[in-house]
Amino acid sequence: MPVISLKKVNKYYKSGNESFHALKDISLDIEEGEFVVILGKSGSGKSTLLNIIGGLDNYDDGEVILDGADYKNADDKTMSEFRCKKIGFVFQSYNLIPVLNVYENITFPVNIDGGSIDKEHIETVIRRLGLDGKEKSFPNQLSGGQQQRVAIARALANKPKILLADEPTGNLDTAIGNEVLELLTNGVREYGHTLVMITHNPEIANCADKLIRIEDGRII
Repeated sequence: MPVISLKKVNKYYKSGNESFHALKDISLDIEEGEFVVILGKSGSGKSTLLNIIGGLDNYDDGEVILDGADYKNADDKTMSEFRCKKIGFVFQSYNLIPVLNVYENITFPVNIDGGSIDKEHIETVIRRLGLDGKEKSFPNQLSGGQQQRVAIARALANKPKILLADEPTGNLDTAIGNEVLELLTNGVREYGHTLVMITHNPEIANCADKLIRIEDGRII
C-alpha cells in the first residue's frame, strides 16, 4: 500500500464571487521510501499539493490517504498529532521559534510529542548541517542559510515517516546545499523516510526516484 495516495483531488480558492481552481483531479501514489520531486512554475499548484499532503490545507473533493488513513474529516488535534509523529516539514519560510535557541528549535517536535531525544542522531544532524557551535544561538543571531539548516535539522529530529521539503537548498551555497541533499536522501535509505521535495534544481530532480510535473493545477 502506498504511504501517500491521492485520487481525483480538487482544490478551490475562493475570494468573494471569484473562484480559482488550484488543483484539478490530482491522482498519484507515492510508495514508502521513495524520493519524489515535484516540478512546476510559480502558481502551478505544487506548493498547494505539498500542503495538502502534509495536512496543512484542506481539499474540496477527492481522496487523500496518508499512511493508510483518511484524514479528511479529522479534527485539528488528530491532524496535529499525525503531523508531529509522522511528518517533517522544511519550507522556504523557516518558521523557527524566536525565543528558543538552535538546539531547542531542533528538538521541539520531539519534546511536544513527549518522546525521548535521540541525542546521537541530533548531534549527527547538527554536525552534518554545519551547525556545530551554534546550538545556543537564537534565530535572530543566524544568517538566512543557517536558519534554513536549523529548519531542516528540526524536520529530521523525529525521524519522520514522511518528509516534505519546499526548495530546501534554495537559500544555501552549493557546498552546504549538496550536504543537505545528501542528508535528506540518506534519510530515505537509513530511516525509510518518504521524501517529497519541490525544487527548481534539475540536478536534484535527476536524483529522484519519481518526477511529478505540474502545470496549471494538473499533473502532466
